[in-house]
Amino acid sequence: MEKKPKRRGRSYLKDEPESKGLELKNIRWSAVVVTATLLIAVVFALALGIKSCSVRANKEKVDVVPTATQQAGAQDDLVVTTQTPEPGALTGESIETAFDLSDGIVSVQSEEKFINTPDVFGHEMVYSAGTGSLLEPVLKTLYLYDLDTGTETKLATVQLKNGEIFETVLNASYIAWLETDQQGKNAIYVLERTEGATPKLIKECAFAVPKLRLSQDFLIWVEQDEDKEERLYVVDLVSEENASIPGFAESMDRMMTTYGVSAPGIYDTQVIWAAQDPNQSEEDSILNGEKSAIYHCDITMFAEDDYAPSAFSPNMYVHDPVTNGQAWAWIDKNKAPDSALYLRVGEGEVVKIADGVITYALGEDMLIFGKDGGIYAYFYNEGTFARLNGASDRGILPVVSGRRVTWFNKTGDSKDELNYIYVPITSKEENADG
Repeated sequence: MEKKPKRRGRSYLKDEPESKGLELKNIRWSAVVVTATLLIAVVFALALGIKSCSVRANKEKVDVVPTATQQAGAQDDLVVTTQTPEPGALTGESIETAFDLSDGIVSVQSEEKFINTPDVFGHEMVYSAGTGSLLEPVLKTLYLYDLDTGTETKLATVQLKNGEIFETVLNASYIAWLETDQQGKNAIYVLERTEGATPKLIKECAFAVPKLRLSQDFLIWVEQDEDKEERLYVVDLVSEENASIPGFAESMDRMMTTYGVSAPGIYDTQVIWAAQDPNQSEEDSILNGEKSAIYHCDITMFAEDDYAPSAFSPNMYVHDPVTNGQAWAWIDKNKAPDSALYLRVGEGEVVKIADGVITYALGEDMLIFGKDGGIYAYFYNEGTFARLNGASDRGILPVVSGRRVTWFNKTGDSKDELNYIYVPITSKEENADG
């Protein structure tokens, strides 16, 4: 940059033939002019360079939401740019702005190609699985999987001819499952979790496939008898006595819908199930659509002569109600694609959580559900949502135990893959717990 002013200086002197020489003062003045010109040029170039760098930085960081550290240091570094998140971004206020909690997902590695819907209790999971052609029975083996160690243990194989294992459930004391040929033959087995125990046949039943639920020493299911009447059965696994819960059959007298395939819910000793609303007339049901009641009782008291279930009327149809002892959740159709998910916490109001939901479960202070490939948690004490699987992943059929959630990852086309994650407690929940 110094050569150009020198060339310009020589050209200027040649353009002045009358000058026979330069005096000292002229040389000093000329040097000042040249120096000033150089300084102006340098400053101008630097200004352009800084502006150019700033533009490039802005262009490169336009989609980046800065961290708190970047925001704090932005005042000290002119090149660092910040961007305020758009209103509602990752606020957790809706499914669209759900928090991303997908870090920490773990893949379950099974030896089998096909895995049936599991049940989770603590750090253990039970499921049926198999490898073979889907044109014949596949789910022939029962497995127990330790989520902490990644160990898969074979528990039992199917005994029913042309049968498969479905409806697997477990807790700290028992593992139960159903064998079915899907043609009207069903057998319910229970394995006590003690050393040397072998599976016991609890009951054989016909017609529809029962949906098993397990809590403490009680196993429950809805069963259809010879008269095509649905009854809610309970088995005390200590005494191995079974009976139908009073009030269930009576509430089904006018059954013209699908309560027989609506599974009951159980937590500790609280049992809930859906049946017709006793306050709705048959005429109103035909004209305006059927409305349900959610019946509930303490399973340890139903054998008393003067004890009867209580009923709550949510003013809608109810299917597959579930409970965690604190809240109830259900959908308003029989697994239809447009089913809506509802929640009631304690004695509070019924709240609609999401549309287009058919699979859901209640965990510790949260409602887990699947929607459009996303696995979501709704923290009902906070009123916020979080997404548990990746935004580009497709998950289905979530199950939950406490804070541990498991689901099928259907993003790829390979063999069945289960993922699980332990959902952390948020700061708001910690504050609420004191």
